[in-house]
Amino acid sequence: MLRKNKITNSRERTDSSEALLLRQTEALAKTGSWELDLQTREFYWSDGVYALLGLEPQSLVLDYDKGIEVIHPEDRAATVAQMNEAVTSGKEYSLQNRFVTANGSLKHIRSSGKVISDANHKPIKLIGVHQDVTDFMKANQELQSVQSLAEIVSTSIEGVLWEADATTFEFTYVSKQVERILGYSPSEWLTVPFFWQNHIHPDDRETAIHFCHTETLMGRDHTFEYRMLTKSGRYIWLQDRVTVISENGKPILLRGLLTDVSEYKEIQRKLEDERNLNRQLIQHLPNVIFLFNEEGKFLLWNEKLTQVSGYTDADMEQLMPWDFFDSSQVELLTGHLKTVVHEGYSEVETDFISKSGVRSPMLFLASKFTYKGQKCIYGVGVDVSQRNQLIKEQQKLLRTIESILQFAPDSLLVLTNTLDMFKENKSFDKLVQEYASKLNYSEEELRAAIISRVTDNVLQGGKSEIVIPRKKGK
Repeated sequence: MLRKNKITNSRERTDSSEALLLRQTEALAKTGSWELDLQTREFYWSDGVYALLGLEPQSLVLDYDKGIEVIHPEDRAATVAQMNEAVTSGKEYSLQNRFVTANGSLKHIRSSGKVISDANHKPIKLIGVHQDVTDFMKANQELQSVQSLAEIVSTSIEGVLWEADATTFEFTYVSKQVERILGYSPSEWLTVPFFWQNHIHPDDRETAIHFCHTETLMGRDHTFEYRMLTKSGRYIWLQDRVTVISENGKPILLRGLLTDVSEYKEIQRKLEDERNLNRQLIQHLPNVIFLFNEEGKFLLWNEKLTQVSGYTDADMEQLMPWDFFDSSQVELLTGHLKTVVHEGYSEVETDFISKSGVRSPMLFLASKFTYKGQKCIYGVGVDVSQRNQLIKEQQKLLRTIESILQFAPDSLLVLTNTLDMFKENKSFDKLVQEYASKLNYSEEELRAAIISRVTDNVLQGGKSEIVIPRKKGK
């Protein structure tokens, strides 16, 4: 079909300066013009068309069939239909198709044409332009591929990707995720002036905008949080991570990722409420509470500790655990702490010494605890003064009982130190058996009555003599 030798076209063209300018323009714009004589069916291509097809200029004898033969078979029928429609209707046309070049490769060509008529309005020729848009198509396909990839990435990210002008804060791109998170379409965000600013919660607006503006001017990437109004009318917490793009040291573009952190904020709020509650509970516990790290620095303590010790909070920051005890107790306490470190728990009883020198017996219970990444010892100090006093009184009571038993060993009870168990001697058993029937009691009833009376008398500091009246009914 294609002949390589040069031939002379039936139309003579002068190589004028205008023609040279046309060829240069066609080469730069990757275009070429064409004509089709409707009477002779003769085709004419400018040098630009030959160049598009990889042919030597004016190297073919062209007719209608050869002129359309370069169009890809799948696109040829549509092109011919457009040309015929132009001749019939007189309307211009434009379409995009594929041309097969001399080496068999394909080029995307945008073709346009219009009909030329004689004085009697009879169509005599079609003229038009072919433009090589292959590079544009390739770039467009690559752009679409990148956009598709960006869309896939943006929809897979749990957040809204966005871009904005660094000077005006005017948004130029917002990903589709905005509709899922905030309810607005990207077009709503992009077309409404100051959309971002006006939808920030009034209490957060000034701070958020000022912070972002300041960090942008400094060229620093930044992250901040604020509440934003959704389309449904409620506010949600957003975290905004912003990257500042600069040229020659001047910020020109902002890129960011908005993520919904409402659930995290709610968890954070509940944790803070719980921490505050725990702090209040710790502060109002009746026992001493403390926490110190491996270096012996106090990290936490409650009001009870400052009340008992007489030290202020400022004092506590300078004190060590040993400062509350007698130097003679250091060895005991050191062993106690070693047990905590190796076994996780220990308890010890010793005197706690206040700032004024007052000693208070305390039982200390301590365990290992990790606080803000530090290995610590957490402890509770229980004042055992009252317990010790009760033990002394109990011991006094036991001595009283023992002295009573010396005078009446055959008929009294021996009370244990817990006062809830009794050991009976044989004389007492005999006494119960003898008098139970006489006093109208069963043996169990009489034994219980005697034990109750003896216990009451002893606890009240009285004598061991008791009176058991005869039971009525018999």
